[in-house]
Amino acid sequence: MVAGLAVVVAAWAVVAGVRVWSAYAHDRQGMAALDAVRTNPDPTTLTTGETSRALTAAATQLAAARRDLSGPLLAPLAVVPVVGRQVRSARSLSGSAQEVASVGATFLTEVHAVLDQPHGAGPQRVASLRRLSSLAAATSARLGTVDPGPGAALVGPLAAKHAAFERQLADARGRLTRAADVAAVVADILQGPQTYLVLAANNAEMRAGSGDYLDVGTATAQDGTVHLDELGPSGQRTLPVGLVTPTGDLARNWGWLQPGVDWRNLGVTPEFDVTAPLAARMWRASTGQAVDGVLALDVVGLRQILSATGPVQVGDRTVDAGNVEAYLLHDQYDGLSDSATADAGRQDALGALASAVLRDLQGQSTDLRSLGRAMSGAVAGRHLTVWSADPATEAVWVAAGVAGRLSPDSVAVTLINRGANKLDPYVSTDVHVDVRPAGRGTEVTVRTHLANTTPPGQSEYLAGPYPGLGLAYGDWSGLVAVNLPATADGRSLTGAGPLAIEGREGPTWLLAAPLLLHAGAAADVTTRFRLPGHHGTLSVVPSARVPAEQWHVGSWTFTDEVPHTISW
Repeated sequence: MVAGLAVVVAAWAVVAGVRVWSAYAHDRQGMAALDAVRTNPDPTTLTTGETSRALTAAATQLAAARRDLSGPLLAPLAVVPVVGRQVRSARSLSGSAQEVASVGATFLTEVHAVLDQPHGAGPQRVASLRRLSSLAAATSARLGTVDPGPGAALVGPLAAKHAAFERQLADARGRLTRAADVAAVVADILQGPQTYLVLAANNAEMRAGSGDYLDVGTATAQDGTVHLDELGPSGQRTLPVGLVTPTGDLARNWGWLQPGVDWRNLGVTPEFDVTAPLAARMWRASTGQAVDGVLALDVVGLRQILSATGPVQVGDRTVDAGNVEAYLLHDQYDGLSDSATADAGRQDALGALASAVLRDLQGQSTDLRSLGRAMSGAVAGRHLTVWSADPATEAVWVAAGVAGRLSPDSVAVTLINRGANKLDPYVSTDVHVDVRPAGRGTEVTVRTHLANTTPPGQSEYLAGPYPGLGLAYGDWSGLVAVNLPATADGRSLTGAGPLAIEGREGPTWLLAAPLLLHAGAAADVTTRFRLPGHHGTLSVVPSARVPAEQWHVGSWTFTDEVPHTISW
């Protein structure tokens, strides 16, 4: 009898082991599919059928894992004090993951149904956005009811998996909530009436985290339609000294450039939540018109929108996503000199092109998938930034990452062109970051290699020299500015001129120094600082430069077209 019982127990153990292994395999495949969706670097793929199919496949695998762990064969294990807790937790976790995958697949199916409807200008767009907002909010609430099961007294690997799932579930809910809020806010703005100040920035002449604001005007939204007034040259809207004055860090660091006087000096700080309110005050002082918010769009942002809308006609020129950068960054300046006669009344083409794009956008049924992809890319690279005078709306922009706000762990390398030329596309920027322990803290070195590759034969308007500045053809002259985390000490910047600025800029430290880079020349600017502790993060703020900055951290190389986090 004992021998027979031993055989039965051994057979049960083998079969139970097979079921546990089967559950492990199904769970592994299902979680891998979920991770592939979660970690996809392009969030716009969520609107594709492939993502929906991946979530459905994940749900199928996870349901199989739960069945393997729920059968009567494993029931004896579930009541064992220590082992039972592990079995029950694994079963609950698989079931919860299956539920998340199923909810996600249903959500995407419903989103596809909205996106597949026609979206002409007017109330249809507002209704579609409100429907998307409602779907995202409801799905977030549904995920809030998911119970991942017991998380205490678990073995190491299972405990780690349980904790990771809870973090990822909270992250998914947060993303859905932000999406719901953004869609609702955009619907409210389009419903209107609301008026936004529009700053058109050209990346051929850079400021800090933005191109130079060369054109300015207003856009008014009502009943789902946007009317953009003609954007005019910002240089013709210079305000009297003292009429509008900056405050705080902006005044202390950059007051000598009078950003409240000349619109072209507004972008000296990457803090758009500081720049935009000042711009709104300047506009009201200039025109008497109050605005509900401020929107800045640059050449790359316009290219991304054109990728969704298709080509537009500007005069006798057809402009599309393939040629817009060459046109706005270079071709429009061909043959122009910097003489007062040649420049009289001249308007940067970006304003006219932005107006043409918006006009076409009003008259066509928009592919919201493509437009969403374009807007997502523009926001990620700081090519589209938005500020609202309404605190509740501004909080949504901040949470969505569209507000251009710095954080206490931000790091940014920017070049501020002061040469009155359009040479920034010819100045390459390679940033090398070295992180190493130093005592009780961490020493960080940021080495920036700059090269001026301006070719011969460019127009005077593009490559200079601008009269009265004492520069030669192809000279890039300006400031190299570096934002460092709030806890950075031992700060230094070498390789440029003497420090022009060292002080607080919002939640960061700012170091800035003058730099002159002749055509064909290169320079290495080194910034050093210390951070407390042996572990930390740096959040790389996109510079919005064209071409993008190249960053190198050990063997890892990336461009700053999207934010990145450096961890150690």
